[in-house]
Amino acid sequence: MKAAVIDEVGAAPHATELADPSPAGDKQVVVKVEATALNSIDLHVAEGHHRAGPPKVPYVPGFEVVGTITTGPDQGLRVHATVPAGLVPGVNGGLAELLLTDRGACIPVPDGLDSVAAAAIGAVGAGADLSLRKAALQEGESVLVLGATGPLGAAAVQLAKLAGAKRVIAAGRNPERLAQVAGADSVAVLGDEPLSEQLAALGGPVDLVVDPLWGPWAVPALGCLVPGGRYLNIGAAAGDESGFRVEMLRGAQLSLIGFSGTTAKPADAYAAYNRVAALAVAGSFALPTDTYPLDDATKAWEAQASSPGKKIVVVP
Repeated sequence: MKAAVIDEVGAAPHATELADPSPAGDKQVVVKVEATALNSIDLHVAEGHHRAGPPKVPYVPGFEVVGTITTGPDQGLRVHATVPAGLVPGVNGGLAELLLTDRGACIPVPDGLDSVAAAAIGAVGAGADLSLRKAALQEGESVLVLGATGPLGAAAVQLAKLAGAKRVIAAGRNPERLAQVAGADSVAVLGDEPLSEQLAALGGPVDLVVDPLWGPWAVPALGCLVPGGRYLNIGAAAGDESGFRVEMLRGAQLSLIGFSGTTAKPADAYAAYNRVAALAVAGSFALPTDTYPLDDATKAWEAQASSPGKKIVVVP
């Protein structure tokens, strides 16, 4: 089969030929890959930055895959699968024509949702859904979403609005991209103008901040919450550290909440995927997507590393 392989820690995948996989037991399946969505975790693992340590090279990357089962239980079923590519010796991911995985890692994809869209909305959609639920978003509340021009932030904007938020403010560095974020009632530019001053002109402080950035934007965003507000961190795209005085939390009685989709219980992740897939089928939820052929896996990898503001999906 054709595949894209990473041979060294920190290297990009390159196209090559590998032997077709075959199940080792009755709980494994072979999936004919139709679409593989790239995510930040793919790059973190490849670069050796994942908390589990450097990847077990060589391996085929690609955590998030959609395709049809061709061998094993439920042949002919189209599924979404998540695999720990690079984290477990011998486990390959979805940048290939075929994927070997456990049947238990597969979620049926509903009819009416094409495979590229099914891959694009998966990890970020389910992650945004679960994080908003953990933050106990209530109908009628106001929400500020940082990093709203990236896929995770864009998903959070749409899902917050669909959940009944009265006011959703999308914040990011690129004004042109911000203007295209679906579901936002207004936008704030992360730049020279203080974030709190921008929010004052957009209806005032918010009940909930959703933050996939952290780094230098955490302190300004904390200052945008109402007393008793909640700050939900779901990533650290702008840096792992952000110095703030704890009095900011105590004085306004703020709640600081952390969430990572990689540690969600499988049953919760499956339920979240089903919810966002149903929204996508209904036409209520979608993410901007760029597709690349498997032969251009290296270019797709570079595009993912450049933070393109779209989901990068590779198709065989």
